[in-house]
Amino acid sequence: MGEVYKALDTRLNRFVAIKVLSAEMSGDSEYRRRFINEAQAASALNHPNIITVYDVFEDAGTQYMVVEFVPGKTLLELIPQQGLPVPEALLYATQIADALSAAHAAGIVHRDLKPANVMVNNGGLLKLLDFGLAKLVDWSLGENTGNTATLIHSPMTVGGAIMGTASYMSPEQATGARLDARSDVFSFGSVLYEMLTGRRAFEGTSTIAILSAVLRDEIRPIGELAPAVPAALEQVVVRCLKKDPDQRFQSMREVSAALMALRRISDSGVLYSQPTVRTIAPPTSRTLPAIALLLLAAAAIGGGFWWTNRPRSAAIPVTKMASRPEPPTISSSAPAPTPVPVTVPIVVPDGTVIRLTLDRDIPSDTKPGDPLHFKVAQDVVVDDMLVISKGAAANGAIVDGAKKRIFPFGGKPTYRLERVATIGSRTITIRATPVKKHGDAKVPIPRSGRDAGAEYPAYTDGPHTIVVKK
Repeated sequence: MGEVYKALDTRLNRFVAIKVLSAEMSGDSEYRRRFINEAQAASALNHPNIITVYDVFEDAGTQYMVVEFVPGKTLLELIPQQGLPVPEALLYATQIADALSAAHAAGIVHRDLKPANVMVNNGGLLKLLDFGLAKLVDWSLGENTGNTATLIHSPMTVGGAIMGTASYMSPEQATGARLDARSDVFSFGSVLYEMLTGRRAFEGTSTIAILSAVLRDEIRPIGELAPAVPAALEQVVVRCLKKDPDQRFQSMREVSAALMALRRISDSGVLYSQPTVRTIAPPTSRTLPAIALLLLAAAAIGGGFWWTNRPRSAAIPVTKMASRPEPPTISSSAPAPTPVPVTVPIVVPDGTVIRLTLDRDIPSDTKPGDPLHFKVAQDVVVDDMLVISKGAAANGAIVDGAKKRIFPFGGKPTYRLERVATIGSRTITIRATPVKKHGDAKVPIPRSGRDAGAEYPAYTDGPHTIVVKK
């Protein structure tokens, strides 16, 4: 629908994001109404996990929306090929569920929930974006079921039209039917499935094929793709993805309560101490006779073999009773099951000190943008848990190089720090100053800091949530 820019609010001295409706769509009254509806829907919600809208206006025929700037990545960028660890997935899922619960309480159905519409900042805080397809409904007649939800205002809804992203649509949305908040429950299930497995719940080579899968196909069991996912969590996903809305969770509040219970159990480690139980379909009536015949045949063959090869031992006189031998000890050769590692989320506070050493010399002709490479000089421990290990890699970059200077005799080049690797298989942002400054926190390179091995102080830039093993 348009473009999004990072901008500086010069009056309040803060970064914002400006969404600009494209020139072609600005000339279409339908898209203009949808644009305004997005701003109104999001601005009506005051929730920490929903993007904040600051302003919406028109200038020279172009529509603009000013919203908060969220530094970080989309959930789509954060989901690895094998899926997220369960504690991290639960951390994000509970925040999404809370955001949708707040939207539904205000009578707003999102209708376009997908990983690309979810931002996660550097501290693990999640923000729900893009209410461009949001639909306002009235729950005043009762609970949010298909029988009571009525449309109040939907400027971007066309009767029978299919709107949204195919892989995350509910069946009722895919057919253009009337929908309610339970449609978001289905979309949420698709997103949670992808978080846990790294794969979309419904796939296809075309939009029609994907919609057909949404309407008819059952999902591939999570246990086949991610065996470490507890069965209780898989059951939550399966219930969200029921084709019939009446068989799903009836509200996001129910989903949120189920996830919060699992998250509390996950934090305690109990969720992973029980064996994962998957339901196996019972044999059908057609297979029972065949199974019975196979068992009878096996018994007959085994009995004949025993009779032919039975031992011919001499009879033992009654007067000389042999003592009963001790039964042999039978040891199982099967290896013990590998325990599932227990992981917990740890919050690394803003400004946590990290000691770095320069890994490579800084050349005298360094230029802006040249990378800097560091190693962590000392373990970083938070709440008695190791979060950053000694020797971990960190990086930065030159901000002001040696151009028009005679380095090292002239002005000093400046640098900034960027990221450091944690033991949770992810990186977090760092800075070179104890307190966060506006814009890039650049610091002069000390004269004694040009050679490999020189020490540099670093500080975590904002709180970060990482997942570590207990």
